[in-house]
Amino acid sequence: MAELPSIGFIGAGRVAGVLAPAFAAAGYRVAAVASRSVASAERVAALVPGAVAPAIQSAQGVVDAAEMVFLTTSDGAIGPVADSLRWRDGQAAVHCSGALTLEPLAAARKYGALVGSWHPFQTFGADGASTTLEGVTFGIEADAGLYDPLAELAERVGGVALPVPAGARALYHAASVMSCGYLTTLLHEAEALWKRAGLPPEAAGPAIGVLAETTLANLRRAGAGAALSGPTARGDEATVRLHLDALAASAPELLPLYAAVSARSAVLAEEVGRPVGETDWAALFAEYVPRAGQEG
Repeated sequence: MAELPSIGFIGAGRVAGVLAPAFAAAGYRVAAVASRSVASAERVAALVPGAVAPAIQSAQGVVDAAEMVFLTTSDGAIGPVADSLRWRDGQAAVHCSGALTLEPLAAARKYGALVGSWHPFQTFGADGASTTLEGVTFGIEADAGLYDPLAELAERVGGVALPVPAGARALYHAASVMSCGYLTTLLHEAEALWKRAGLPPEAAGPAIGVLAETTLANLRRAGAGAALSGPTARGDEATVRLHLDALAASAPELLPLYAAVSARSAVLAEEVGRPVGETDWAALFAEYVPRAGQEG
């Protein structure tokens, strides 16, 4: 692969919809796109500027047409799809799962293909959502001879390559979920509390969004310890009790979440040397959520 390899996609969802035009813009030829839905394949192929990538080939047709094949299916489909295809010696089979190792691509390796995982540490939202690859970290696990081309691919789309070995992948992916999907859930619940307080619903998104963006900017600039704020970080037991009492009265289903996050905030505060006072946070939370006293 002295020259940039031609690339094909099996699976035409959100990830392929971002990667295909980005690869083309970086100088790669997108050779083919296949999907169970012809309409989905055509949609992704149409996103490649000035390209004539066939959009209705079978999965085997993509393997036959491309030097590097990205399996951008659901995680559960990667293994069965790879098993069903005839790969060739020296070809590259790559999945984009953050949690999976290279094991689902074992069939491709038996044919002589090099196998790898190239996972964007990034969120791919619904159609119309903003997605950028600039500055994104790409977690890579790959056979010898394939890591460098995948690292180059990451750099050409504006990202940063990071080796992530098999034993680290589950925790690595858990970190990505906590910083994206679960962050979204946490902010959604913050909006829910805002609305239960009787405040204008239309003001919730802008107010919480600005606060969250400022927090993320502080975290990126100075680290979690410096960005940390809130009552547990300053040993303010009275305010925490006000929160817990209000939650018990108006949103009891959120008590375990608030207690768990607050407890971890107290741990972080202690780790970075904040003056957190003498409060026994585990005991306090156990008053409201019995199991909270058992949490770390």
